[in-house]
Amino acid sequence: MNIMMKTMGRMVLLGCAMLFSAMVWAAPPAGVGGGGGNRPPGGEETQGNNLSFPAFAVDGYAIAEVETTTFDVVYSGEYPGLTPEEIAEREAGGPWYAQKTEGNTWQAEYFVGLPVEVSYVDWGDNIEAVDPKVRRPFRLEIQLYKRLAEIEEGMTMTGYVMAELEYPSSANELQGTNTATYEGNFATVVSDLWKLRVQYCGSEVPGDLYWDTATSMWLSPASSCADVPISFAVELNVGGKLIFGGSQGGWKPASAGFYRITFYSPVETSMSLATAAIGNYGDFGVVPPEEPAAAESDDGDEGAATPVVDHDLNLSYVDVQAVAGGGGGGGKPKAPKSNNGKKGLNK
Repeated sequence: MNIMMKTMGRMVLLGCAMLFSAMVWAAPPAGVGGGGGNRPPGGEETQGNNLSFPAFAVDGYAIAEVETTTFDVVYSGEYPGLTPEEIAEREAGGPWYAQKTEGNTWQAEYFVGLPVEVSYVDWGDNIEAVDPKVRRPFRLEIQLYKRLAEIEEGMTMTGYVMAELEYPSSANELQGTNTATYEGNFATVVSDLWKLRVQYCGSEVPGDLYWDTATSMWLSPASSCADVPISFAVELNVGGKLIFGGSQGGWKPASAGFYRITFYSPVETSMSLATAAIGNYGDFGVVPPEEPAAAESDDGDEGAATPVVDHDLNLSYVDVQAVAGGGGGGGKPKAPKSNNGKKGLNK
């Protein structure tokens, strides 16, 4: 039986409404439409990734219902890019059914239209670990998580066990499921309204910046941080998670120096960061720590950048320093971890 919009009962819906009654409902502006579900945005007819991780969609983001779950095409590849140990694990846990394959269609549990107070903001590990390099692509990614116990004690949502099948942590990565499901304690949160603002500040970030709601920019009475256009939107990634990410090959800083990158909504939104903390899903996992650990390099030094959440402004930002092609800074870089989950069985 398909896992779609599993009924949690009126108690959960009323609980959500009571918990978030102070939040503002907002319809998406004209021309804004969600591209969710199991097919790519824009009406493409090719099979897309399947939603595998539980999700909340707010502010008009649409998730297309999958009416029938099908597992028709068994993965028969040779697991290129995986270690012998990983291959043995896959063979023992199979059969597997790959993403982006006609005949393989599944969908994790999700809710739409409910206002959500985000629990954790997870900026891409590369942002926290390494400095971007001038004129080289740099991935900008944000994942938002809701701890379901904050809605109702014991609440879970159903997801699918996923694993890497080919070329992990690369542009050609392929994942799939063995049809097993699990009851998860977290769901990702996405909205059609939220944007990413990149501003170039030069040799230093001014200490007197303030957020101007009219322009949705950081301004300074004595200096300026120039706007840098970027394409940024909700994505359904290869692991089956709804996340936010930069497209068109990634951000390429044009000049060395400091940039402030801000995640915000330019209009009223049903998604709140009022109580959110910076966290890494790989760290807080099933039971979140009291205070998520900050990014650290391999030798214990602080990472390249430290994101923050401004609860009053309902936004999150990070200051990064772009360096020349051969350089690095801000502490010893560490190898970025996959944001799709640990290698092996992901959930």
